[in-house]
Amino acid sequence: MSSPRLDVYDIAFLAGGPDRVVDTALVVLVESGRVRVHAPGELAVVDPTRQHPIEAAVMDAVGTHGHRSIDTIRWRLADDERLRVLGQSLAAAGMLRRRLRLGRRGPHRQAWSATGSGRQALRRILEQPPANHALDGGSALGVALHGRQSMADAGLRAAIFERPLPPVVPGGLRRRLRKAEDGDPFYGDRRAQGAIGGAAVLGFLEGGGGDGGGF
Repeated sequence: MSSPRLDVYDIAFLAGGPDRVVDTALVVLVESGRVRVHAPGELAVVDPTRQHPIEAAVMDAVGTHGHRSIDTIRWRLADDERLRVLGQSLAAAGMLRRRLRLGRRGPHRQAWSATGSGRQALRRILEQPPANHALDGGSALGVALHGRQSMADAGLRAAIFERPLPPVVPGGLRRRLRKAEDGDPFYGDRRAQGAIGGAAVLGFLEGGGGDGGGF
């Protein structure tokens, strides 16, 4: 079977799964000026031009109103059909297969892994990287192959991928809020519910194919 022509998002999926695809698309969109970093970890669309279905999916997840973090963007894309179609097309070409894995806080979940044919295609790309810069967009090919840590510009990498800072609450207001919570029995329930909800979201993100490194 002849290998299909792979673009940067195909390469990202083969090397690191759906999360790597999202990271790669964000790098392309930021470096091309279509997504802007307003503050570290806070992203917004400023130019809705879409050149690929994956870019359209990521831009839809980022949105034009307010700011989104990488965690929120990944969460919003967890069941996006456009990422699923990308994986299915690579599977149909014999380059990906489904596998089961045990999540840290949940039942078995399905994930993708490269087949021998897929790994061979990645080795060819590593040995002879594509010369077509339209495939890349700057740092994108390196991110697709090796993960976000491959970006030479550490400042830009942090601006795109670090978590946004929590809002600053003045000390006096913080003390008044704490005092109100201590005097209100419902605050205890809300705190517990918030902790449980936060753990559930964290578990989903941790179990969702986090990008731990390159191919």
